[in-house]
Amino acid sequence: MSGPITLSSGAVSVVVEPAFGGRITAFRHGDKNIFAPVPADGSRDLAAPASCGCFPLTPWSNRIRDARLSLEGETFDLAATEIPAGHAIHGHGLRRIWSAESDNSVARMHYAHTAGVQGWPWSYRAAQIVAVDGDGMTVTLSVLNTGEGAMPAGLGLHPYFPRTAGMRVTLPVETAWPPTEAGKFPVAGGQPVPVEQDLRNPAPVPLGLDQGYGGWARTATIAWPEAGMAVTMTGEGPLEHVIVYTPSHRDYFCIEPVTHAIDAANLAENQGLAGTGHRMLAVGAELSVSVRFTIEVL
Repeated sequence: MSGPITLSSGAVSVVVEPAFGGRITAFRHGDKNIFAPVPADGSRDLAAPASCGCFPLTPWSNRIRDARLSLEGETFDLAATEIPAGHAIHGHGLRRIWSAESDNSVARMHYAHTAGVQGWPWSYRAAQIVAVDGDGMTVTLSVLNTGEGAMPAGLGLHPYFPRTAGMRVTLPVETAWPPTEAGKFPVAGGQPVPVEQDLRNPAPVPLGLDQGYGGWARTATIAWPEAGMAVTMTGEGPLEHVIVYTPSHRDYFCIEPVTHAIDAANLAENQGLAGTGHRMLAVGAELSVSVRFTIEVL
C-alpha cells in the first residue's frame, strides 16, 4: 500500500501518505487543522518536499555541515540535499516511499536503506507507526542497524503548526544552542536561554528562529485560543533536544522533537562538544522514540 491512508477515531482524523516520505499530511479535530495543511498547489516531489504536515527524521535530524560526516578520524561524503547550500538535511525518510499497512486507526510503515545509497555507508531499517484515538495521535519512530558496523543514529519529527496572531506556546528547555550569525550551525552548546526565547510560560513564539535547544522537558503545548484548540506534544525516549523554526514570512512554525543537536556528530567528533546527543548504534541494535499529540478543546 502506497496511496494515502485515512485514520480516524471520534472527532480526530489523520491522513498519512507513505509515498510522500511517510508524511502525515493532515491532522484534524473536526474541521480544525492541528498541522499546517498541504497548500492547494503543494508539490509532492520527494526531491523538494513542501512545508506542511509532519515528516519523520531518520537516520538523523536537521543539517550535516557541507554533507561531510566525521567519525573517528574518517570522513564520509554524503549526498547534499539542501540546495544550493550544499548540506545534507533531515535524513532519508522524507525522500523515500515507505511500505505500509493499516486498519481504521493505525498505520505501520517501513523502508530499508542499502549501504552506500546517498553516500550513507550503513544499511538500516526505519519504521514508523501512527496510531489515532479519540484524544489525539501517537507517532513511534525507530531505526534498526542492519549493517556490519556501528553507525551514527538520530531520530525526530518535523511537524508544521499553523501560526496565528493569538497563538501561545509553552516549551520548557534548559539550554540554547545558538547558531552563528552567518550560518545555521551552532559552535557551542549549553548556553543560557535568552529572556526573549524563554517559553516556560505560555507566550507568543519569537519569530526568526532556526536553532536548537537542549534539556527539553519532553513536553510542549501550542494553543490557538481564537480557534478554541490546543495540542500538547509529549516525548518518550531519548528526545533530549528540540529544534525551533519560526520564519517571519510564513504562516507556519515548527517545533521539532529530536534526539540530537544540529550537526551533532561533527560537533562531538571535531570540536569535542558534550551534550550533543550524538550516539553510535551497534549492529543489530535499535533506537526508538515516540511523540504523543494530545488535543484539548478550550
